[in-house]
Amino acid sequence: MGRPRRNPTAGLGLLWWAGLSYFRGGRGSVHPRRRVVLVSLLAAVLAVSASRVAVAQGFYSASVAVADRTEGALSGAASMALAKVLTRVSGDEQVAALPAAAAAIKDARNRLSLYTYQDVDGDLMLLAQFDSGVVKTILRQAGATFWSESRPPVLLWLVVDEPFSRRFATVSEDSLLIKELSSRFEDRGVSLRLPLLDLEDAAALSPEMVWQKVVPRIEAASERYGTEHILVGRYVQLTSGRQIVDWMYLNKEVQRGLQLQGDEAAALLAGAVDLAVDAMAEQFAVKLEPVSAFDRVNVAISGVETFGDYRSVMRIIEDISVVDGLQVAAVEGDLLVLKVSGVGSADALARLLPQASRLVVSDQPLERSLNLRWGQP
Repeated sequence: MGRPRRNPTAGLGLLWWAGLSYFRGGRGSVHPRRRVVLVSLLAAVLAVSASRVAVAQGFYSASVAVADRTEGALSGAASMALAKVLTRVSGDEQVAALPAAAAAIKDARNRLSLYTYQDVDGDLMLLAQFDSGVVKTILRQAGATFWSESRPPVLLWLVVDEPFSRRFATVSEDSLLIKELSSRFEDRGVSLRLPLLDLEDAAALSPEMVWQKVVPRIEAASERYGTEHILVGRYVQLTSGRQIVDWMYLNKEVQRGLQLQGDEAAALLAGAVDLAVDAMAEQFAVKLEPVSAFDRVNVAISGVETFGDYRSVMRIIEDISVVDGLQVAAVEGDLLVLKVSGVGSADALARLLPQASRLVVSDQPLERSLNLRWGQP
């Protein structure tokens, strides 16, 4: 059973009539002075709707430099763009080497959904958009992993070593470093969060504590930012121009380090992004395997007491990107039993559940059986 496609502009008609009912005079005509306000309101609504569409599409699009607007240049740039999208969505840097993915990348020109050219600081860029269903099919055929768009951010504590002191990196003093890091995280589908470095941060954590990698203090100072994923950096620039960076990624379960040195900052920053995102992908990405119509996961959900509970549970599972079929098998008291297709295993489905949802895994998932509990808000 295929999932219905939602119209991103649904509801605009309702807003139109609501706007008219507010701005109309007594006999159904729009007052001249109110017409401008009405048009402005509708323009704002359309702009918000368009921005939401753009955000939703960005996960499956990529921007790459292109020499010109010829068909040959377009084909080459489309292949580069699809490789970037597959890497982002799968969370796997090596996904392009898988045979099915490599074949799709070679034929990327014929898989484009939309594309446009943009002039960015004098450079011609191709913005290529791919349909989410096409991307997921490629990953499934390749036996690759999939990591949903809802991803936790990474908090950065970066300390710069200077001749007479150490300080935290800031946007005002280290804009190129932070901009490059943020851009590379965005390319891989993860947002970078910066600390405020206000009085509360100063009382909780000093640059010297970060330099000494005092993990308990780093974790405590990071709690206010609402993410468990932390990237710690120690940056030194030698008088020769050579740069040395020591990176550490950590969360409650994983801690990994990496030391890099070189003359090009871009490569040193790329290593940090890969260190953090690869570790996160291991925790959140699930392998997509070809599944038949009969390969369904049985999901039993307790605590579904009202029709509102039922609608909320169904919406959460329907919104999981790789779910392509959902069937109600039974309703017994407060127990709702579903059959879910499109996901290779119960463990994979459990990992794809939104982190902030009220659906909680109550037992260790079996191969094709998952027990959930609908909790209190």
